[in-house]
Amino acid sequence: MVHANPILPERRDRRAVGLIEPHIPVYPGGRPRTTALRDVTDAVFYVLRTGCQWRYRPKDFPPKSTVGRYFDEWRHNGTRDTIHDLLRKKVRTAERPYSPRTTASVDSQSVDTTSGGEERGRDNAKNVDGRKRHILVDSMGLLLAVLVTAASVDDAKAAAELFGRLDEQPMGKVRRVFADRKYHNYALYEWVETNARWELVIVRRPDGAKGWVKLPRRWTVERTFAWLGTCRRLSKDREKTVRSSEAFVKLAMIHLMLNRLEPKGGDAEFQYHTVA
Repeated sequence: MVHANPILPERRDRRAVGLIEPHIPVYPGGRPRTTALRDVTDAVFYVLRTGCQWRYRPKDFPPKSTVGRYFDEWRHNGTRDTIHDLLRKKVRTAERPYSPRTTASVDSQSVDTTSGGEERGRDNAKNVDGRKRHILVDSMGLLLAVLVTAASVDDAKAAAELFGRLDEQPMGKVRRVFADRKYHNYALYEWVETNARWELVIVRRPDGAKGWVKLPRRWTVERTFAWLGTCRRLSKDREKTVRSSEAFVKLAMIHLMLNRLEPKGGDAEFQYHTVA
């Protein structure tokens, strides 16, 4: 039986999902796949956007065990990272085809966690008990690297590990990385001088400024945090492991980039297929 479910939010555009399906590996042998990959990606994005627990996803989606298996598999075998990097390249090519990536920005965000899980601490400056998301973005606000730590970890100390996660491709043309005064740290300067081919630039607030001030180059990474905030799963860190936390940050960026490449409204209404 085929029916439309008006309760669920709009499903992903077929063309958008078509951008990522060719990059999901198919392993030889075993039984033929019976679950549509589009249904799996839709289930993951539903949990991401609504913040619900896996067990409470609508019954129109595949079983929790199936979706969870794909989620873990794509995280461990690099499929998620491959898709993320591919979409980032496509977005840059579509929106700024002749603008090379020469600058980047780094910042962190402290968020509360639910009970349990690894890597938890207190950020006294933000009055937050939980974890800290460290991200590095390019001049368009697209994610280059993410690192999740306990909220008590110093930003400058985490930055060295964050920068160390970059490969040659995304940072190949970057010449300057902008940061705020939290990253004014001589050990970090020494790390950059020894290991990087770009300059770390500290952007400071104007003397005498009060309240929120829009700082040059710094607003880009703040905007990315605002984008991530549209996904309710990220309103708190609900994951038991930091690897899962980092995975959801990248999934949020994948969802964002799919929307930018294929805006909603370009496909016919999706019809749900259920067993009679």
